[in-house]
Amino acid sequence: MNWFPQVGTGAVAQFPLQRKRQWRAITNLMESGELISLPDPNGGQIEWRLSYQDLTDTEVANLTSLFAASNGEAIPFGFVDPFANLLGWSENLTQPGWQPGLLTLSGGVNDPVGTQRAWTLRNSTPGEQMLSQTIGIPGSYTACFSVYIWSQSAGTIGILRDAGRTNLPIGPQWKRIQIGATGTSGATQSTFSLAIPAGASLNVFGLQVEAQPWPSLYRPTGEAAGILEETRFTGSSLSVTNTAPGLSSCQITLVSRIFSETAN
Repeated sequence: MNWFPQVGTGAVAQFPLQRKRQWRAITNLMESGELISLPDPNGGQIEWRLSYQDLTDTEVANLTSLFAASNGEAIPFGFVDPFANLLGWSENLTQPGWQPGLLTLSGGVNDPVGTQRAWTLRNSTPGEQMLSQTIGIPGSYTACFSVYIWSQSAGTIGILRDAGRTNLPIGPQWKRIQIGATGTSGATQSTFSLAIPAGASLNVFGLQVEAQPWPSLYRPTGEAAGILEETRFTGSSLSVTNTAPGLSSCQITLVSRIFSETAN
């Protein structure tokens, strides 16, 4: 599958951008005058209006190459919602999307925003254990994995995307840690993990993955969302305007089909 290219240091879009969500319902008007309307969960779509400035020649070539490979509107490609936290169930680590290894998980813990939505992770084993989630973004995509961490004692924790790892200090104050990087070259999925040291007990809150190199405001999630694998260009042409030597602007409209709750 082809994917919509990132620009700059790894952004999907530039401001300003517009996102319009549309739902569809099937309606029948009976002879009696009764109106029966039922939702069509697989009939919705999202329209994206993207505006780009100061694109380099390489970035323009990536966009025009995708347009050509898609035969304009004909062939779908993958697109990542630039507003979304791509992880599923960011505040329920017992959901099947999470792989906790041999960790013990406890919810309802005080968090840095004054509620009780954090989780305690305890590793009672003699070896390191991982809390991981795998999502369907390609390894070539830049993404940022971030989380708030609190530990009663000072130490270090590993934060990973696939095999790429950073070890960061933690302690008895809430701290947001992050890793922003590409993943395994050629991979169709990416795994994001926390490496909990042997014997450690710590609290986590606000786990988030987004398609950009730096974290934004935390957004809690339910079912995994934001990876839109059936997205198309609209229109039969892609217009690019040269604004300076080696720089261009471009306006693009995309439509993403959504299935049930595949988008927040």
